[in-house]
Amino acid sequence: MICAFAMVFCQETVSARPAIPEEAHSYEQLSPNGKYVFVMLAKGRNKGARIDTLKKRYEHSGLYRVGGDRKALWTVNWYASQVHVASDGKYLVRVGRKALPSINKQPDMAQLALAFYENGKVLSKYLIEDLVQDPNKLAKSDNSFLWAKRIAFDDASGRLTVTLVTGQDVAFNVRSGKIILIKARAAKRNKK
Repeated sequence: MICAFAMVFCQETVSARPAIPEEAHSYEQLSPNGKYVFVMLAKGRNKGARIDTLKKRYEHSGLYRVGGDRKALWTVNWYASQVHVASDGKYLVRVGRKALPSINKQPDMAQLALAFYENGKVLSKYLIEDLVQDPNKLAKSDNSFLWAKRIAFDDASGRLTVTLVTGQDVAFNVRSGKIILIKARAAKRNKK
């Protein structure tokens, strides 16, 4: 029997090139069903009209109903350049920077990789060192390193899957923040 199902997910692929440090910018992230919007307001000086508009429309970083009043359902006091918002408006995944500067050509493994939230309150956090045991397997350059190749959010199943640069897939339950699967990817065989 063949079963077909729709999978709604967001994914981002990270290049192997060294990245320029990310600049903080204000943005909006809609939930997959379009009922909620997470607003991230950057601190400090604004660059660009869109940022000014967001700071004029919203008082705090947090979750709002689309088309509702401008009162936050819940707020946060941190900054992230990428988040994934669940359609129920309760759960959110904060993604740490995937390209990080090196310290003396060594990766700083004590950086945030992922954090899981329910109604703005942290459920669990993972540092890069929690996910990658061998720093020698990270993609490195002289001034930066990468820990993740791809991050995919499946809203329907409440699952976030991270493909690490080490070749493992790590799946998380978005509603609990717990790891539910660690799977090594099969090595690609050379064709002769």
